[in-house]
Amino acid sequence: MGTRHLTAEEKYKILEEAHQPGATVAEVCRRYQISGSVFYTWERETKQAALEALSGNKHRKTGITEEERLREKIIHLRTVISEITEENLALKKTLGE
Repeated sequence: MGTRHLTAEEKYKILEEAHQPGATVAEVCRRYQISGSVFYTWERETKQAALEALSGNKHRKTGITEEERLREKIIHLRTVISEITEENLALKKTLGE
């Protein structure tokens, strides 16, 4: 898929695929040739849109504070580190180290 423009449906499918049992975000990102940061941006935007839709206030601005944004970024970075560590350990087992 690379640099071509993905539809909202394709992005949603990728997000859902990464949450299937046994799947990792890193694996799905590699398969669709997207970066982890792109994936997590889509995920954050999806969650925010869902919250806005459920609140019934479709015209509300996102209005997240800088602190909330930074907290989300920390969570994102911790998740990425965890997945990379998991992949690293799996590769070491595969290579017999």
